[in-house]
Amino acid sequence: MKSKHVIMQQRSEIMHKLACPKCHQPLILDGKTYKCQNNHCYDIAKSQYINLLLNPDKSTNNPGDNKESLMCRKNYLNQGYYDVILNEVVNYIKAHRHPQMQILDLGCGEGYYTYRMQQELNDDSIIYGLDISKDGIQMASKYTKDIYWIVGNSKNIPLVDHSLDVITALFTVVKDSEIKRCLKEDGYMIHVTANNKHLIEFKELIYDEVKVKSDQFIRLPFEVSESYDFKKTIHLRNREDTLNLLKMTPHYYHIKKDRRHVLDTLGEFDVTIDIRITVYKMS
Repeated sequence: MKSKHVIMQQRSEIMHKLACPKCHQPLILDGKTYKCQNNHCYDIAKSQYINLLLNPDKSTNNPGDNKESLMCRKNYLNQGYYDVILNEVVNYIKAHRHPQMQILDLGCGEGYYTYRMQQELNDDSIIYGLDISKDGIQMASKYTKDIYWIVGNSKNIPLVDHSLDVITALFTVVKDSEIKRCLKEDGYMIHVTANNKHLIEFKELIYDEVKVKSDQFIRLPFEVSESYDFKKTIHLRNREDTLNLLKMTPHYYHIKKDRRHVLDTLGEFDVTIDIRITVYKMS
């Protein structure tokens, strides 16, 4: 009798919508290599992720978050502090789910949200996690092999045109033309973005002046199906968790020398989650 893992792997090989990043033709698995009809080839790594990031799509040799930031993110998220955000996303998908959904988590980083999404949905959905950081995808592949972990660029998503039911994007940059290309006509995107009061306690410690920024440039030119703000204060239980959260944000790297002393004062900490959740639809 075949194991659940083998059955899922065989089923997903038939149903996946991976595409060549060079020509966007479907990729077909041949042994341990994915090939398109134009004979562009991509090998599967030992830890079962696939690198579909082209050199022209890289700004540096090792783009994306660095290892320290990714490890801090992994350690922090695994404590469950941000599960309240994850639950908002998952609950929407559950309320609108149907069989054999194709779901992409864009900018998945080290994979926590993607993995937990798969656990919570626990159905026959095919799930992809894409990030430009090779280090992040290598870390993500350790969660499970039943997700398509992809090193790739959100500006050149290596998936077939109009193949996705859902795209999730949590605190990540997206390109609207790629979202439109990849989603089905009745597909939708869940976009999680930070409001001005998000992590305000860190900002007040770090910056001389906390600036109020307009969010007009992160709004997307699609029909809004639903949009709401979510705000909650969470209690970080110890110094390690507090530093991990700070180090997984850009704020840590913006601390001036004359403000570095604030790091020594951090221990238990109350911090505000202040986000907007927007659901865009294509139809």
